[in-house]
Amino acid sequence: MQGTPHESANLDELTRALDLHMLRILVAIHDTGSVSAAARRLGFSQPAITQHLKRSEARLNIALVARTPRGMELTEAGALLASHAPRIDAAITAAASDLTAHLGLDRGSVRLAAFPAAVASIIAPLLSRLDREFPGIHVEFSEAEPDAALTAVADGRADIALDYRYTSEHSVASSSHTSADGLRSRFLLSENVLAIVPRAIADQLGTSASVAGLLPFTWIGGPATCTEQLVAVATALGEKPTLRHDVTKTDAALALVASGIGVTFLSELAIATTTLPDGVVALELQPKLRRRIYATTLDDSADTPSIAVALRLLAMREVARKTSSDRAALSQHSHLQRAKFASSPFTPPVTLTERHELRMRSTNSTLAKGARASTVAVAASALLLAGCATSSTPTGDGNIDTITVALPGSLSSLYVGAESGILNYYIASITQEGLVSIDADGALQPGLAESWDQPDDVTYVYELRDDAMFQDGTPVTADDVVFSLEQARDETSSPGLSYYLGGVDTVEKTGDLEVTITLSAPDSAFAANMSTGGAAFITSQKFWEENNGEVGTSSSLLLGSGPYKVTEFVPDSHVNFERVDSWWGDLPEVKNINVKFIPDEGTRLLAAQSGDIDIAFNVPLAQSSQWEDLDSMRVDYVNDLSYVGMYFNTALEPFNDPKVREAFAHSVDRTTIVDKLLRGHGEVATAIATPESLGSVYSANDARDLLSTIPQYPFDLDAAAEALAASAYPDGFETDMLFPSTGPQLGTAAQSLAENLSKIGITLNVREVPIEEWLASLEQDSSYGVGLMWYFSTLGDPAEVSTYMLGDYNISNYENPEVLSLFERIGAETDSAARIDLLIEAETLQAEDVISVPLWWGQSATAFSNNIDMSSYSSFAFISSWPTLLTPAG
Repeated sequence: MQGTPHESANLDELTRALDLHMLRILVAIHDTGSVSAAARRLGFSQPAITQHLKRSEARLNIALVARTPRGMELTEAGALLASHAPRIDAAITAAASDLTAHLGLDRGSVRLAAFPAAVASIIAPLLSRLDREFPGIHVEFSEAEPDAALTAVADGRADIALDYRYTSEHSVASSSHTSADGLRSRFLLSENVLAIVPRAIADQLGTSASVAGLLPFTWIGGPATCTEQLVAVATALGEKPTLRHDVTKTDAALALVASGIGVTFLSELAIATTTLPDGVVALELQPKLRRRIYATTLDDSADTPSIAVALRLLAMREVARKTSSDRAALSQHSHLQRAKFASSPFTPPVTLTERHELRMRSTNSTLAKGARASTVAVAASALLLAGCATSSTPTGDGNIDTITVALPGSLSSLYVGAESGILNYYIASITQEGLVSIDADGALQPGLAESWDQPDDVTYVYELRDDAMFQDGTPVTADDVVFSLEQARDETSSPGLSYYLGGVDTVEKTGDLEVTITLSAPDSAFAANMSTGGAAFITSQKFWEENNGEVGTSSSLLLGSGPYKVTEFVPDSHVNFERVDSWWGDLPEVKNINVKFIPDEGTRLLAAQSGDIDIAFNVPLAQSSQWEDLDSMRVDYVNDLSYVGMYFNTALEPFNDPKVREAFAHSVDRTTIVDKLLRGHGEVATAIATPESLGSVYSANDARDLLSTIPQYPFDLDAAAEALAASAYPDGFETDMLFPSTGPQLGTAAQSLAENLSKIGITLNVREVPIEEWLASLEQDSSYGVGLMWYFSTLGDPAEVSTYMLGDYNISNYENPEVLSLFERIGAETDSAARIDLLIEAETLQAEDVISVPLWWGQSATAFSNNIDMSSYSSFAFISSWPTLLTPAG
């Protein structure tokens, strides 16, 4: 195998010697560093991979891999072939999916097993959405208690098990979410266990109940209840409750309580779709008893496309609910979906995940000129754009007929309330408006409200314009505004927005064209929340109700009052817009906008090189020079107000130990990460707040100086080892860290951290997951003790990110009364300089407690066709009606 290819083979022979499986093997070896790890990733045995490599090398007469002291690496020839793999894989996958669609072949199957309480609340909405949006997937469901469901997955009789574990059962030993027998659990959500009592007992107890307070009453048990867990709690307290009656159905337990013979304990999911009987009340337990809901699969099967689709939809947490006036205890915890994530500014040069992406599409949808398939995986799947070029050339009337926009990620929903990634904000702002808008400098401007007034610290009065119309031709009314904001306040309808409006007391129609919002306490940052950078995405009440609240889907689309209407949406594939002539503002130059979801960076670059796109969001900095070399496009850079940092969940072992947190903080080489990843487009962060967010008071340099006064943890593995030795876990431990597939640069940073931690005895398992699973992991009750935060500030308020990270209901379960008091004062303070002083105090305290460790402040790159100009390009450009800023070049 010492010859050269050109001595023994011509181009045709070499072409015949190449195959897709070989390319996938090379990429897997490049990513994992060994044949055994590559085999596990690809789902083959190690001998099979080795034999295939040997046959490929023999056919090509050249070595493709070489053994090193640390494992296996690609030769120069192997690396060359691997660099072509993403585009070849994408093209073949696209061809296969188109053929699958053309032939009407089966698109896979998924078998689900779930505990009874999850059937109505989780399984039913999931099956409905699968049937509606992925009709080719064959779905089977069986009801099973958690242990039986997990056994079914382990035995191969089910693909996904929904199971639960009580939060009290978490330990350091359970920090890994992959078991020895190959089962991997994905956190979905958490819920309270509630006391279900007759009203007469509730009147005695008040708004909550304790185990001790319920001991005088008969307890109703059985598999339909959570009573067994409460018996264990009582036993641990040295008490023995009176346990009678054994029920297997929730309605049976409720009927017994309604009869007055006792009390029982049910989960939120169990009563979420049930109307409580008259005279029955649900009370929160004190102290709370919570349980975590997981979706568990065989680790090797999770990337099967049909299973991956179901897992993504489960992670979106579409939970069915009914309202009930006697549910005083239902929790308010899902607001943490608020943060804006999901775009991919920085991507390593060669990545390919072996997901065997089956491209699925709705039966009535096609992509322009033949690229018809939509991809299932939100991660590194790719959309082939050949033949899809559109024209950004000005037409005779001075307008631009059509532009094609490449989005570096995939969307499952158009409604920001359902899916709140930064890309969702960019897309929703094309068609929807808020009461106000945000200009290029971050200042508030009129939107649907022509004017607004703040008569006191907690009251905002908005006067609506009388010429605003929805895209269906109906007028925007005060009733529509009130309805839209009420839906945004509802954490069930809008888990991605409800956090913004948690401080709202009332939203009222106070005139034909007047809406008044009253807060429960002063909030100096609230005004900006009434934009599409915050929580105001105004839609028609009639439209919402006609679609039963299921808006933003491929069937319902999205209705707003902006200058463009949605004409087609295929999740994970594309969304198309058409200009309307009913908008109250000046009509934009662009008539049609076609947005293609292209997560794979190689495919985006190929599309740009072919002239198939006009705008590309978040150009990967690793490819920036290649984009800059394009004759047909230019690349513009801007500080994007993004923050990346490490955070800890202090409610979980071992991260309740400050010395463990300190060890992690000293193990991050921020300077090296930034130098290698950001390539000069970003900087090491010294605080959660960005320098630009302090711009109302300080220059950028002065802001940097101020933020650098906050305590820092320099990279120092000796200091890290000393901190770990002084902790309660001196021998180290194993734990997991997730990063979203839309942020590969976070994965690179996490791998660097893992390598450093291994030197002091800590094993950090880093795993790439779909964006939905990562967002679910950000809930404060999740089972992940350490994670990476990736937050895009759309409002530019200096306290926006830190309030999310450290304020009430924060993801770290950080309960420092002094910090919480500071954030209350920050919210009420109207003087900008004073607010920043308070913020510095809060950030200093959290840094001393090692709750969040800032890593970097980001910068984004956007590529524009040379035929297009964008006025006022800035950090805020894409969170209002940004297509109105586009004009023909020249």
